[in-house]
Amino acid sequence: MLKLPKILNCRAAAEMSCRRRDGQLSHWDRATLAVHLIICAGCRLMDRQFALMDKAARQLAFLNAGTKTSENDALSPEARKRLKKLIR
Repeated sequence: MLKLPKILNCRAAAEMSCRRRDGQLSHWDRATLAVHLIICAGCRLMDRQFALMDKAARQLAFLNAGTKTSENDALSPEARKRLKKLIR
């Protein structure tokens, strides 16, 4: 008997999208996420935004390779809190 992928809610799809980028999804979970992305325009947009952030982070890491980070480049604790709150 053919087992169909379960339908995800958007919160679960967002989590799976992040795990997929980290290489932590099984083939079955990838298929389940793909089904959700086909039917959910909001999650497709979110997935593209994650891809953009990943690309920007890789480019930034490449540009900063071999350079020291000064104390002035670091985020303040308040800025870190705000970013964590926005991401969740």
